[in-house]
Amino acid sequence: MAFTTNTNGGVQRAVLAVTLFIVCGLHGPVGRVAGDTAVPLTLMPDAVEKGAVCLDGSPPGYYWKHGRDAGANKWIVHQEGGGWCRNEENCLERSRTRLGSSKLFPANMSLASRGFLNDDCSRNPVFCDFNLLYMPYCDGGSFSGNRDEAITVNGTKIYMRGKRILDAIFDEFASEFNKAEEMILTGCSAGGLATYLHADYPVPRLPKSAKYAVLADAGYFIDALTMNGKQLIRPTMQYIYHMQNASGGVNQKCIATTPAEDQWKCYFAQYTFPHIESPFFALQSQYDTWQLRGILSLPCVPPNCTQQQMVVFNNWRQTFLEAFQPVMNGSQATGIFADSCLAHCQTVAELYWNGFAVGGQTIRETFTAWYLNTAGKEHREIDCAYPCNTHCKPQAADSIDWREQSVVAEDILHD
Repeated sequence: MAFTTNTNGGVQRAVLAVTLFIVCGLHGPVGRVAGDTAVPLTLMPDAVEKGAVCLDGSPPGYYWKHGRDAGANKWIVHQEGGGWCRNEENCLERSRTRLGSSKLFPANMSLASRGFLNDDCSRNPVFCDFNLLYMPYCDGGSFSGNRDEAITVNGTKIYMRGKRILDAIFDEFASEFNKAEEMILTGCSAGGLATYLHADYPVPRLPKSAKYAVLADAGYFIDALTMNGKQLIRPTMQYIYHMQNASGGVNQKCIATTPAEDQWKCYFAQYTFPHIESPFFALQSQYDTWQLRGILSLPCVPPNCTQQQMVVFNNWRQTFLEAFQPVMNGSQATGIFADSCLAHCQTVAELYWNGFAVGGQTIRETFTAWYLNTAGKEHREIDCAYPCNTHCKPQAADSIDWREQSVVAEDILHD
């Protein structure tokens, strides 16, 4: 499999070095020493001057785990997920949480049992020594918003600047990325959607010789009807797209080839994927638990469904696979792991990353084989229908919190 090369657009700049005990209050790329168990938060107060702020106007931030040994110049860039705020009032509510304000970001992030992000080489042997740049999520729009003016909601200003946050963080690491040997852009859920939206974004910022690839997890939210035949996800995402002024924060080739009245479609993975040029691996459950609730409006999880609800559940797979055709019928170089487990966000949990398997290969093994272009290993795994896969862990479904699966309000879901 051939990987694209990249044009160097980075500007050399010195990296500000500060000691870890004051990292949370200072500006500049700072990471943990190899062997530590927690990665400290770095806030970026200087980014505020560029308009890069969270919903509440607080500065963005990041967590940087330094690479080591052979991974010193190799990178995983992870865009955190956490749904979206669906309207101005909901964004105000969100601004008072850690998904809308860096004031509530954890001071440290643990990598224990974090799947693809794990720095334990016994569990994540190929990628454990990579640099990890973890981008916490606080804009409510998948790092795509670029609204100049703040919105005043009940006397409080709300900012929608996710694309500026993305720009500010990549600018912060320009000198590091300028010497990168490899980079993998990833993210799950709303961060997985961001990975589709920004798949080609890092390319001009890397050396021509750098190996670059994309791993999108649970970001393929499909444009589909509810179980009652009504529109739910489409008007929700249309509103978010326009509210966030996201036209400049999505794939620009999609924008350029789509009529103005339909450019909201570029906010969906199925419409933007054909415009992506970078090497791509799509990780997606065919029975994504968020989509079963947040798109289909299914009020149960198997086996605790009625016979009628199970008919709806079983029909969902065909609906999903039809929407997944751009990936399945695209370049054979595209990697795929589309399992039939009840799951959402499978890169960031050991239970999924090293546990779920299709065709005798785990997610980790399939992605690694694709990334390294390993001969004799499958790079595209599309599972059979639920409940055929015995590798799916029952405790994964048992632990589902349906409140967390839904991004929209109950009054919308009760259609």
